[in-house]
Amino acid sequence: MHKGLGTYTAAVVAILAAAAFAVPAFAGNGNRSTTSSISFASIDGAAAPLSPTTKLGDSVKFATTVQSLAGWQYPMVAVSCYQDVNGDGRLDTSITGPDVVYTQLDKPSATFMLGGYSSTWSDNGGTATCRADLYSYGFKSGVEYSQVLATTGTWQS
Repeated sequence: MHKGLGTYTAAVVAILAAAAFAVPAFAGNGNRSTTSSISFASIDGAAAPLSPTTKLGDSVKFATTVQSLAGWQYPMVAVSCYQDVNGDGRLDTSITGPDVVYTQLDKPSATFMLGGYSSTWSDNGGTATCRADLYSYGFKSGVEYSQVLATTGTWQS
């Protein structure tokens, strides 16, 4: 009997181990959702109102849900802020454009201090147009991949 029980136990362990590796990776607040989302969770430690307002130096956190990701992918939040630095009368909101004054990439659970400790925005002061994007990052076969999963859209800060 003991020998049979040992064989049974080994088979159960093997099945559980195989099942653990077959389950896709999920991220972001433990949700297994089909769509991703990002919104303000708090500003300076207080719950964010429905129409949040922020300013340079505020600490913000985001509430995220992340769709199913492959095991080689992981979620990150990118916060970017822009000012018309070159004075051409238009705001270039590309991450490599001349008008980016602050950007930070971190885990979804991170607290973001708008403007950081040292940025063009903290040097210039004033207001900026900002947005937060929820990304999926990862490497597969030596190639880096990224994809925007959700965005807050732009807001004035």
